[in-house]
Amino acid sequence: MLELQHVTVQSQDRIIIEDLSFQLKKSQSLAIVGESGSGKSTLLKILLGLPLRDLWIAKGQYSWQGKEQLQQSTPYPFVGNEMAWVSQQAGRFFYDRRTIENHYKDLVNSLKGRTSKVRSLKECMDLVSLDMKKVAPAYPFELSGGMMQRVAIALSLVSYPKILLADEPTSALDVVTKLEIVDLLDRLKREEGLALLLVTHDMAVAAALTDQMLVIREGQVIEQGPTAQLLQSATEDYTRELLAATPRLRKGASDGHNIDL
Repeated sequence: MLELQHVTVQSQDRIIIEDLSFQLKKSQSLAIVGESGSGKSTLLKILLGLPLRDLWIAKGQYSWQGKEQLQQSTPYPFVGNEMAWVSQQAGRFFYDRRTIENHYKDLVNSLKGRTSKVRSLKECMDLVSLDMKKVAPAYPFELSGGMMQRVAIALSLVSYPKILLADEPTSALDVVTKLEIVDLLDRLKREEGLALLLVTHDMAVAAALTDQMLVIREGQVIEQGPTAQLLQSATEDYTRELLAATPRLRKGASDGHNIDL
């Protein structure tokens, strides 16, 4: 479904991402794990077709549904439609003077001609266990950070996407809310058959949500393989350092994994 082959991104004086390759098939889940400055943000921009300021793609291929994208014009037509995106601190992307219902209407209008079906606002809210009657007329500033993250996830599912890109979706949340969002994403992944690409520095979140893991440092792949295998027997010092720096999430945070970090 989604594949990167030997992608290298550079600036005038250094390489930002070097020879990065991975693929994500239908209903699979992959974590891209690394600390700040590892190249995660640049990778997301490539996948979403966002501008790379003062950077360029020196080589490589990016394919969606078997079609090469790097030579196509951006924004890519499948982004926001077949490919959904949820960021950290999602509330920043909402306008405080428009209600959640108005944000939903704006989104549906933007999808006209790009998708054959959309979920109703109630269907979206039901997916994330929010009361539409309370949330729809609310303004973003009236909702907590955890509720806004749920709203963002709900709206990302309007067009029945095939893949969800989750960019540090729990990093700005308290521990209890973090657990709730992890459980929500895990349930949606299983019940909706979503492929999940998780970008994070948090090994515990990766353990709870993904089957495969790719660890990057300064744009280079350090280690990759099945998530459970890397967590139990990481071979690289950098991966072990990330593990050591990760607070415990909870044993059995999802049905798919039973790992206590």
